Amino acid sequence: VEQTLVGLGFDKKDMDRPVHEFSGGWQMRIELAKILLQRPDYILLDEPTNHLDIDSIQWLESFLAGYPGGILIISHDRAFLDRVTNRTIELSLGKLYDYRVSYSKYVHLKEERIAHQHAAYDNQQKLIQDTEQFINRFRYKATKAVQVQSRIKQLEKLDRIEVEKEDD
Repeated sequence: VEQTLVGLGFDKKDMDRPVHEFSGGWQMRIELAKILLQRPDYILLDEPTNHLDIDSIQWLESFLAGYPGGILIISHDRAFLDRVTNRTIELSLGKLYDYRVSYSKYVHLKEERIAHQHAAYDNQQKLIQDTEQFINRFRYKATKAVQVQSRIKQLEKLDRIEVEKEDD
């Protein structure tokens, strides 16, 4: 207990103080220590670095890096995420994307995914435009009626690609 509390920034003289004497930020550290000391199978942490100083963040990083259970972290602290995680899950516009990499690698892979989506979308739009031009050009030619109907059905069956909008 003492080792965990010292790691989270408490002095040894603080060990005998009642919890109500501490400020809200320090009480959050106490709650974090309680969770860590229980050693649950899974830990859910929402912005765990908010009330911590640099030394406490470094201690928490090393603690979590060696933690045998699962940890779900929600954080805006990208450096912390990068040092602690090995999997990043993105929930964006109702879709879930699972990347089994650290945060900075996830950012790179997401950029690649979006670039591929844009390229596929552009290619599909070109195909649609070319097909519509063919249909409009030969719509009333009896010799091309079968081809026109085939292309109309092709367009109707086409699974339209949508490019993700940025979800802030």
